[in-house]
Amino acid sequence: MPTQPSQRAQKLMASPIRKFLPLVRQAEQRGIKVFKLNVGDPDLAPPPQFLAAIKRYHQPNLGYAPSPGIAEHTAAWVKYYAKFGVKLKPENIVPTVGGAEAIFLAMLSAADAGEEIIVFEPLYTSYKGFAVMANIKLVPITLKAENNFALPGAEEIEKKVNKKTRAIVIINPNNPTGSALSEKEIQAVIKVAKKHNLFIISDETYREIIFSGRPDCLLKYPAAKDNVILVDSVSKRFSCPGARIGCVASYNKDLMRAILKLAMIRLSAPTLEQYGTIPLLENSGPYTKKITAEYRRRRDAILAGLKQIPGVKTQKPRGAFYLIARLPVKSSEKFIKWLLEKFSYRGKTLLLTPTAEFYVTPGQGKNEVRIAYVLNCAALKEAMEVLKVALEKYNK
Repeated sequence: MPTQPSQRAQKLMASPIRKFLPLVRQAEQRGIKVFKLNVGDPDLAPPPQFLAAIKRYHQPNLGYAPSPGIAEHTAAWVKYYAKFGVKLKPENIVPTVGGAEAIFLAMLSAADAGEEIIVFEPLYTSYKGFAVMANIKLVPITLKAENNFALPGAEEIEKKVNKKTRAIVIINPNNPTGSALSEKEIQAVIKVAKKHNLFIISDETYREIIFSGRPDCLLKYPAAKDNVILVDSVSKRFSCPGARIGCVASYNKDLMRAILKLAMIRLSAPTLEQYGTIPLLENSGPYTKKITAEYRRRRDAILAGLKQIPGVKTQKPRGAFYLIARLPVKSSEKFIKWLLEKFSYRGKTLLLTPTAEFYVTPGQGKNEVRIAYVLNCAALKEAMEVLKVALEKYNK
């Protein structure tokens, strides 16, 4: 018997967003066009300033960046947050290798092995994977589609708190639901965190992609000043997920010292990309307003298409570029495999993401899918036509 990997590695789930790649490739080898609505990988070009800034790099070598970040880069983050009423200093920020590493560093610094973090499900799946890697228990509060995935009041959240609880996670705007938090919901989370001395891990990756209301930042709330661990990323708002640049930010000095020690262990965030994102952070508005308008058009296009499909239920997203749709099937995972292996309509099929793994609670979300509207409106309209035909055929 071959030597076995660690239990930690074996317990990790395969990403529900990425695990169907082999089936996609097989379908494409058969000549079938696959509409890829599974991953939040924007088809939009990043701002031209990004590549222009990288081309201006003229040092004779390409060295490690400092673990606390390149000075000009952290200064750009400071300038960026100031637009949302948040006054930070460079020592309040550590650049990370994308938003994913920001999440991991936040979780590692907030909780020890065996301790607990409260999450609202469905949630971004990386939190589940990182929890396994760190031996942290996620305690879920299930949100309901019928209630537009709204958070419960402070009393309901408080029921999940015990002596092992160390933090509460919020994702605003939300991946995978597209919901956005109200002032009342934010205040409920702050109330519980302050009462029980908990961290709030505030994931604001999609901050500026919001369709109603204004972009918000939890760091601007004085009551939560020492509780908030902000995780952020340039991937979505600047359409450059391949750049792998994010950050962790907090006013809590002890927390940031811990984050920096963790950052030193992994050395640094990418040098070229830190330089490339400086002009984007310094002047984000023109670009993010443009792409938000485009994602609003795409949202409306996909909602119009879904309304034409019998048995499909969904909600109107307020932000990000995702929605959760409940399909008239027993298992969305089996349906997606069927789409890729056995179905095509006019030489086309589509790839969605099954939602069960976005839940911590077993058995939830089995007939749901997450749809990322990262294609243009014409492609989305055609994809919804394909989905309608597919469901009719599948259910026969």
